[in-house]
Amino acid sequence: MTTPRTDIVIPFRSNRQFPTEPFIERCVDTLVQYTQNFRLIFVDDNSDQIGREFIQKIADRFTESTLVRTNKQKWFTRAVNIGLRLVKTEWAVEVNSDCEFGEGWLEELYAVRDELTSMGGKVGLVGSVYNAGETRRYFCTTPTRFVTGHCWLLNMKALKETAERRGTPNDYLDETSPKNIHIFSDNQLCYDLNGLGYVTAEAYKSGVGHIAGKSWGHLLGSIPQSCEQVDYHY
Repeated sequence: MTTPRTDIVIPFRSNRQFPTEPFIERCVDTLVQYTQNFRLIFVDDNSDQIGREFIQKIADRFTESTLVRTNKQKWFTRAVNIGLRLVKTEWAVEVNSDCEFGEGWLEELYAVRDELTSMGGKVGLVGSVYNAGETRRYFCTTPTRFVTGHCWLLNMKALKETAERRGTPNDYLDETSPKNIHIFSDNQLCYDLNGLGYVTAEAYKSGVGHIAGKSWGHLLGSIPQSCEQVDYHY
């Protein structure tokens, strides 16, 4: 199966207290090995100088890649939104920088999308939730169950609809609630898509490994606890 042209958004942050260079290097190396027909969009969320130089060298490996940087730490949700605004393809991937990929990972996400579509489903996103012991190929989630956001295949038209319905055009993940600034916006996106009649699905056979907490999840206590503390200007 040949996958459609797909933009892939990778948010990244590294500093000397929590250096993440080895994880994104493995992420990109395995992605390149097992993926075709893609463009990379890196969002550097105010890394330190070593991190900045490292991600620049990775981005320079790809003539069509895009690298954008924030002027202060924005956290996961807003960093992903910055990247998604640069997407040019109808379907895009968002992936954490501490993931690694196996053969056919993206083909399987598209295959699950196509199977659900053939059965009349209006698909909003398909996420890799790799589980070698799971007998099912996929599971369609509904509130209160959601698809974790470490590797998503995203319907950009559906994301635009949810943003417009929320009243925040181009903020594809919800930035309006303080609890969503970092790790809970994946819950909200799935619920928003379900509310508009879109299917959200976990794909169990898409080979994506995730070393949870190594890409972003450090010092969560420093996340702003109120909207007033959050700088929404990029």
